[in-house]
Amino acid sequence: MRFNKFLWGNYCQTERGKDALQHYANPTKAMLDNDLRQIKLLFNDEFREQYAEPTITGDIVDMVRTEAEKVTISSPDQAEEAYIEFYKNGIPLRAPDKSSKINEVFIFGAAEEEWYDYVAAISLGLHQAHPEYFLPYDFRNHFHKLTEIHEEFGIPLAPAPSKGDKTGRAFYYLDINAAWQEFRQLHGLSAFEMCAFLYDFAKEFVTPTDANDLPLPTKAWMVTGGSGNGDIATVEQATRESVFHWGANSGVRRGDILMMYLVKPKSCIHSIWRATSDGFIDPFFHYHSIAWIAAPIKTMEVSLATLKAHPLLSKKGAIRANFQGPSSKAPLSFEEYQAILDLMVAHGQDRATLPVIQAPPVQLEIDLENERDVEIQLVEPLLAQLGYRDKDWIRQMPVRMGRGERNYPDYAIGAVMGRGNESARMIIESKYQLSSKRDFEEAFLQAKSYAMRLQCEVMALAAREGIWIFEKHKDAFQFDHHAYRGWGELNHPDAFHEVLATIGRQAILGKPSTKAE
Repeated sequence: MRFNKFLWGNYCQTERGKDALQHYANPTKAMLDNDLRQIKLLFNDEFREQYAEPTITGDIVDMVRTEAEKVTISSPDQAEEAYIEFYKNGIPLRAPDKSSKINEVFIFGAAEEEWYDYVAAISLGLHQAHPEYFLPYDFRNHFHKLTEIHEEFGIPLAPAPSKGDKTGRAFYYLDINAAWQEFRQLHGLSAFEMCAFLYDFAKEFVTPTDANDLPLPTKAWMVTGGSGNGDIATVEQATRESVFHWGANSGVRRGDILMMYLVKPKSCIHSIWRATSDGFIDPFFHYHSIAWIAAPIKTMEVSLATLKAHPLLSKKGAIRANFQGPSSKAPLSFEEYQAILDLMVAHGQDRATLPVIQAPPVQLEIDLENERDVEIQLVEPLLAQLGYRDKDWIRQMPVRMGRGERNYPDYAIGAVMGRGNESARMIIESKYQLSSKRDFEEAFLQAKSYAMRLQCEVMALAAREGIWIFEKHKDAFQFDHHAYRGWGELNHPDAFHEVLATIGRQAILGKPSTKAE
């Protein structure tokens, strides 16, 4: 949906809406303390190792607000300049000195590489000083919810900076704040109404992170718990109701299986969890790539030595590397996952209590007589299995090409209509069959013309034989640069996951547009 003033007006008249607006317009001390609790914990925890005392004298939000109140801001440009200056010159914070145990001023700014990790606190202090120009960012560890809100309401979102671009991550808040300010100005919202919109009204449109109604798992992944950061205690004390955010591959999909490996002194697979969110990049979190996990099942432990002695598992890079480095977050193949379950069963595990990797079944015993049968019985069911909703695609989208010629790509995914300015994230061109090289070349050229015209990054051909997926390579689609899967192959979990990771809804529509739609 897009922002609906009627629905928003109704919300503002409800008791819930009134409470939310009051909360952000005139927050009581108790409300602020509740809002700041996680921010305070974050600040205290991360400075605990650097300084002798476990607490900080004063509050980071208060100190940011105090410094920001000294600056006159009367325009968005001045607000941006002030933020950049705070980053470059630093904000004075009081913290206990490790050697003398007396309070000293600590300058927190660009020299402190983790500035981006404190954007929640910094933005709240700035908002309290200049509410018309800074909105508080309260999506730390929940960036996936922010992207869903932006997608749902058509709010543009610039691509997130890379993990190593720490200055870019610090300044990324400015991009988000600018998009929010533009949205609220467009719809006539006050700063406090915008806060209520983001943190109360819009949360009804995001996927919950609990373990209820999870989709069937399509893949299994390894995740790792460290020894020096409390992970082992957290995992061992977890209950079936526990929900945590955890370092994970961004390719994880909601419902997937996560095998928890605990490093020394445990050095074993300890439990099996479920992903309750897709994996996502969080530019304001140190570990960058995370997912929400829940519903742990304590399993029979499988030691690293046992894994290394297994003929199949010993070949896996993560196991050879003792679950260190990027390979530790790689997916398991169907056969590897089954092999680990076999080891657990050999140690007394009840297999019936463990989740099974599944792929949605592709019906092969069907009668296909024409191209429309391919669409109805193969393409559209596959789109549903890949997570798409009906509103995500347009069939036979009209597109003008050449001298006013009107063309109709069979499926335009993530389409944006606009005379002469149409676009889409992906197109699928369907045919009854592509049994000859000539038929395939003609279908490729037809799909390519649509994809280039609509500025797509991905296109696909679908026929009774299977599906061919083309990703743009060097700014073009190349005839020989594609992945192919027969429909029968998609019944294997690994093959289905490859397609899901390439053209699933999260892969194609997971990132909101960088332009207003």
